[in-house]
Amino acid sequence: MVFCARCLREKSALAENKFYLSFGRHEKPDYEYGIEKEGMLRTWFLGRQLQKELPMCATVYCSPLPRAEKTAFFQALGLGCKNLAVNDNLHESTPKFNIERFVNQVISTAGDKSFYHHFVTHLPVIEKLGLPELGAGEICLLTAENKDEMLSENYTVKVITKQEPDFNWRKQRGLLPERLVLLSAEEIYQILQQSD
Repeated sequence: MVFCARCLREKSALAENKFYLSFGRHEKPDYEYGIEKEGMLRTWFLGRQLQKELPMCATVYCSPLPRAEKTAFFQALGLGCKNLAVNDNLHESTPKFNIERFVNQVISTAGDKSFYHHFVTHLPVIEKLGLPELGAGEICLLTAENKDEMLSENYTVKVITKQEPDFNWRKQRGLLPERLVLLSAEEIYQILQQSD
């Protein structure tokens, strides 16, 4: 992947001056694989788009439910994040106070430099946090000037809708729908792991 000098400066400016949190809703569930195979591609692809725009993701946190875990697994790969943490505070039945306390703890323990953490959870959690309603696989990005501003909820909110990988991208990787149905989740992960 090639970045122009201007793009690198802009990404560097982003990384030096802001704090980021993103909250994603899990992809559509599948009883055998956790999420649908198409969702595996979409969530990886969306993670890859965020990786291009934001600082390195420090940790991807997720609910313990299989649909959230599998979404987080593929999203972490797209984000280039090696730290994946399952946390009961992101379960859909968790009380609002516990969710807020957990998120504030993540913010409070971050260093003074900019940082980025991603949370994969469920619509009830998104609602309890007072964030915009998200469809399956969508992400809400919060941007604040610094850690204190994030803690005081002085941030901007942007909803990032899911995007489908285009035909040529899928064809190059052998992930067209007729082949995708034949692959296991592990095989899809391996193919995506080798993608640039």
